[in-house]
Amino acid sequence: MNQKKQTTVIPFFRKTLLWVPLAFFIFAFSLDRLLSSEWIRPYTEAGAEYYFYEMKDKVLAALIKQKETAKPEEKVLIFFGTSHMGEFSLETIRKKRKDLIVYNFSAPSAPFSYHNYNLEKLISAGIKPEYAILEFYPDSMTDFCNRYPLRYSYDLPYFLRHASEFSTNDWDTFLRSRVFRTTVFPPRFKEAMQRIKDPSSKEMMLAIRNVLKNESDKFNGGIPNVLLANTPPEKLEEESAKYYNDVYRYIKISSVQKRFLFQFLKTAEKNGIKVILWSPLLYTGLESRVKSAEFYPVWEKIRKETLEFKNVYSLDMNDFRAEVKCQKYIDPHHLSGGCYPEPTEILIDRLDL
Repeated sequence: MNQKKQTTVIPFFRKTLLWVPLAFFIFAFSLDRLLSSEWIRPYTEAGAEYYFYEMKDKVLAALIKQKETAKPEEKVLIFFGTSHMGEFSLETIRKKRKDLIVYNFSAPSAPFSYHNYNLEKLISAGIKPEYAILEFYPDSMTDFCNRYPLRYSYDLPYFLRHASEFSTNDWDTFLRSRVFRTTVFPPRFKEAMQRIKDPSSKEMMLAIRNVLKNESDKFNGGIPNVLLANTPPEKLEEESAKYYNDVYRYIKISSVQKRFLFQFLKTAEKNGIKVILWSPLLYTGLESRVKSAEFYPVWEKIRKETLEFKNVYSLDMNDFRAEVKCQKYIDPHHLSGGCYPEPTEILIDRLDL
């Protein structure tokens, strides 16, 4: 019996072609887990995008808990957007509408597939918001904008439900990020060496992470910034030209993201959710360039198609420029956080029009 067992096991280890690939995979997998561990990441992370996405599960849990004790007359308003929407003034909303329960599911560069993902999660949890503020901005309808949620957010059931809608490249990125965590947390050795030499830079990275988490908890997923960055007009004009040349001159509307936009609108219509298509206030130099871009007529056609839904309304902040007295910009497409009380008032005043 033992001799038979030896003849089946030992030959496996004698065949180099069989055990070397296995050993290499075990080594690579272990190294992957080490380099993406909580111990290593403070040295190698270069951005905070992951945490904006990770925090949304906590935001959803807080919303579910609050909804359980909500009064019948209270209504739920959810923000679905990118970094343009993280600045909305929760204080201003509470002053104008005490009947609103407001939560923010916006994240950096978030595409429509991510907004649809969160809407489905909300409905599955028994939350049917009365208002969905959906950012309508061309950057959210490119294949590139899906790079963060593919690595940081989606779950397998969502992918399987929409298997025919995601592209082959999306599936490849999603599955690799679930097997190899360095796809999510790429080890940047240059940053690691700098932070080893200067421990204060590592501590600053951890402090920024903690601030983001604390602010998200405090403001229901939003991270308002009251600072009034005031980039000079000549710098904004220079950055507008560069941003247009780098992004909008060759932008391609993603068929995948277009399908998810209309999936979001269909789901909202089915569940009686009013959708406000909100577009951010751009610096005038960028706005004029965007509207002259080759893709823009296609974008406007999509906007018209969305307004065929009876529950969908458009609110382009560029049409309300004269009403926004505070127009100080971080960059050509980010209004300073300290200017957001005015856009917030404009939005809330038009919720029920």
